[in-house]
Parts: sequence; C-alpha cells; structure tokens
Amino acid sequence: MNFWERLLSHHKKAPQTETVAPDELVKHYPDPPEKLQTIIQRVPITGQVLYQYIQRFAISKVVKYWAMDMMEQGLETPGIIQLAGEDLNMNAFEYSNLLDTVFHELGIEIQPETAYCAYAVSIADEVLRGERTARNGFELLSRAAIDSDYSAVFYDFYIWLDNAEDVRYLEIKESGLRMDNVNEWMYQYFEKFVEANNKYSSIPSDK
Repeated sequence: MNFWERLLSHHKKAPQTETVAPDELVKHYPDPPEKLQTIIQRVPITGQVLYQYIQRFAISKVVKYWAMDMMEQGLETPGIIQLAGEDLNMNAFEYSNLLDTVFHELGIEIQPETAYCAYAVSIADEVLRGERTARNGFELLSRAAIDSDYSAVFYDFYIWLDNAEDVRYLEIKESGLRMDNVNEWMYQYFEKFVEANNKYSSIPSDK
C-alpha cells in the first residue's frame, strides 16, 4: 500500500477535534454575478461546464447533461435546447459558437477567473457531499492548474499535492499538515475553500 493509499483510504469526514488547515491558507475570490449564482445553485454541474467553456474543450456528455438539467429547471433558451439535442461529433467551431450564444442568451459574461473558481468549488462540493475523495479532488484541480497555465485559482492545489509527501517541508511552512492527518487536512481545506467562496457553491449556506 503506497503513501496515498495508507493516508487517504477513505473520503468520509474525520471527527473535527482541532483546526488542521489554517484559515489563512485559503483564498477568497470575487463573487460571481448574481444570475450565475442562481444557476449554480439550481444546476450544480455548471462549474464544470464553465471550465470546459473557457478551456475550449470539445462537446462532452457533461455539457449535454447540463443543457438537459437547465431545461428541467426552466432555464432553457433556444441555444440550450439546441445544445441538448446535439451529438458528440459536433464540429468544434460550431460548438464553440453555440456556447457563446448560450451564455449571451443567459445574459452572463464568463471571465476565466469566474469559470475557474466555479469549477474548483464544484469539485470541492462533490468532496463534501462524499461523491469523490479529497485526494481525487486535489488531483483534478492540480491537473487544472497545468491545463490553465497555472491559474492562481488552482495553483495552491497543485503546490499542496506536489509537496504532500514531503510533510516536513509543509510543517516548516506552518500549514498544519502532518503525517497523521493528511486526509483530515485535505477535507478541511475543501471545507474552508467552499466557506470562503460560498457564492459559487451549490451546497446551501448558513450565511
């Protein structure tokens, strides 16, 4: 059993007996437009779609599911209806233009930082809902750092994951991460990230 398999053997929340991930490690980003907040709350995979849009990925099942979910929520536009009916072989240029049309119809201008933060919080939400492990969440966002030319939104996830096995270095930096609390630390980091950027979250907030 390797390092991660030993320390991240499950994704369930560990009992919180102490604060292990200091608040100052987590960054707050500007809130998204109010209309986008509403869409994220009603259609949680919106963050993944925004990330794919900014990165100019080809059409995917995620985007088609999003279009169908938008329709079910009564948020359809002509472009969304068309998007839901397209197949996965859609021409890349036509697909890109269609997504531009969809966000124009929704009245939302998507900036890269907004899309990246929405994606990061959507992954964090999935971790907190138990849909993926904390380790997997860090891996996805570390990959996003590389794909986005090391966007500030993802860079910390990349650094923590890249240095996770050198726990002594992290202790020197007063991160709170130790050999015996990696799983708890990563889970709590996601909790604090969502709390700091709760306007991007689909999880109901007490605030």
